[in-house]
Amino acid sequence: MDGPMRSAGRGSVSVLGMVVLLLSGCSGAASGGGPSGPGAEVTDLYADQTSGSGDRSGDGWESLTLSPSGWLTPYVYEMLGPTPEQEVVIAQGSHALLRHCMAERGFELLGEPPAATPAAPEMRGYDIEIGIMSEERARLSGYQLRSGDFGLDDPTDLALSPQWTQAYEQALRGDDGCVGQSYDALWEGVAGTTEEDGLLLFEIDQRSSAEAWASPAMESALVQWRSCMAGEGYAFATPQEAYQSFGGFSATAENPGPGDATATSTEIATALRDALCKAEIGLPRLWQRQLTEIRQAMVRENRPALQVYADETAQRVANAQALIERYG
Repeated sequence: MDGPMRSAGRGSVSVLGMVVLLLSGCSGAASGGGPSGPGAEVTDLYADQTSGSGDRSGDGWESLTLSPSGWLTPYVYEMLGPTPEQEVVIAQGSHALLRHCMAERGFELLGEPPAATPAAPEMRGYDIEIGIMSEERARLSGYQLRSGDFGLDDPTDLALSPQWTQAYEQALRGDDGCVGQSYDALWEGVAGTTEEDGLLLFEIDQRSSAEAWASPAMESALVQWRSCMAGEGYAFATPQEAYQSFGGFSATAENPGPGDATATSTEIATALRDALCKAEIGLPRLWQRQLTEIRQAMVRENRPALQVYADETAQRVANAQALIERYG
């Protein structure tokens, strides 16, 4: 799992990288193509692939194209990091080396090999920017996070299997273990990014979001959303204010991590109305279009400064392809 910034040394991730990780996960989504692996221009990605701009989103937010980490709009790092197809190549390269490395140490690598095709993003039913979107999700847990939102592995982890011994663990994850060797091999020759590079990503993320909310289209949509909510007696100024009033979509001291928190009937009723109002005015579709267009334009404007991320991806994919060729 790679954060927005990497410096020399295994596992070095900045605080900013962790912030983005908590918000958006670790999946990449687009970079330049070339001989090192499949790719696409950022301008071709994350466009609204449904019918015309006058749509009221009657067929649901689920019809929209989500980023690989499941959000309506990709973070800038997703737009520059590996495409889902490139992530597959990287995972296959890592697995090839892990299998070889563990065999040299007398172990058979446990677990299934990585999938040959990208996995579809998991639809959470909410978006970190605009809040609840799914009436089903609202009925289930209101505005509260659920364990699936954290991308956890199946609780029946391989580590619980009889074959996963202390010796196996040490060979795989210990000092000079195979996981570390795989990491180093995938990042060999990668110059890495600086804190300034990461701050630029963060700035674009924040500035593009602010501009999207301030756009005439979103201001009009918010007026409609407030009016719809007021029809049931709610007086929230923004969707964020609605979910924050119930401590929603955040890890807190009371709900510090993965888990299915219990929502009150008042919270569920509020979230249901919220999701319904968004669907009536097509707010998810509108938000996706507004923010994506603004963010893409900012990425194009800053492309020379952001080229380091495309170069980083190209080298990692090339390294993975070399591992696949060598170890099969």
